Amino acid sequence: MTTIRVITDTAVDPVRILAAARDFSSRREEVFPAVSMERMEVHELGETSADVTEATSTGIGANWERCDYDWSADRVVTATVTDSNVYAVPGSSWEITARPKNSGSEVEMVWVREFRRGLRGRLFGTAFRLFGNRIFRGYGEDIIENLEKLEAASGDT
Repeated sequence: MTTIRVITDTAVDPVRILAAARDFSSRREEVFPAVSMERMEVHELGETSADVTEATSTGIGANWERCDYDWSADRVVTATVTDSNVYAVPGSSWEITARPKNSGSEVEMVWVREFRRGLRGRLFGTAFRLFGNRIFRGYGEDIIENLEKLEAASGDT
């Protein structure tokens, strides 16, 4: 199992960070650049949970995952993978935590990945172990930068 943790600060309020993590509208791909709206399906959406399939183009097809999202706990949204063509179940999840810090937030994103057996799992598992920290640090920073741009465009800070 491989775990990657990214922690960063932003001027965006924690409430807005967490709202974006549980927003499955077309705005999602503006915040999360790996998400393709064409490949996303919301199976169920509740007040503190969602069942959603999302996919990312990889150059050799798409990696998809179906997740149970849960935001019933304070300051955190967790996505537990329930099915995937690349990630093992159980054992894979994503979590975002936003805590107040100064006039903004400290944001922590954690990807826990176990990979399926087979060629796709071996390929992406190896890449994740070798390059995952660098790739996901950049991805985490892109997410925060996108949120900051959306905040600036809306005139809210």
